[in-house]
Amino acid sequence: MGCLQESYLYKVVVFDYETGCIPAQSICYCHSIDGEYYWVAFKEPILGQNDIRLHHDVIRQHGRII
Repeated sequence: MGCLQESYLYKVVVFDYETGCIPAQSICYCHSIDGEYYWVAFKEPILGQNDIRLHHDVIRQHGRII
């Protein structure tokens, strides 16, 4: 857990704009840390899955805590 800022852990994050395979207005909950990644649960499936591992830079650069 040491290498990541834990500011997103146990938080709800919205992606206001489309980024890669994440559609605009997607909402997720960051529930655990795995190295440089967060495991997140999206409200609506992304690529057919709700639980996805996202690199911390994707969340930091494109997400917003709500």
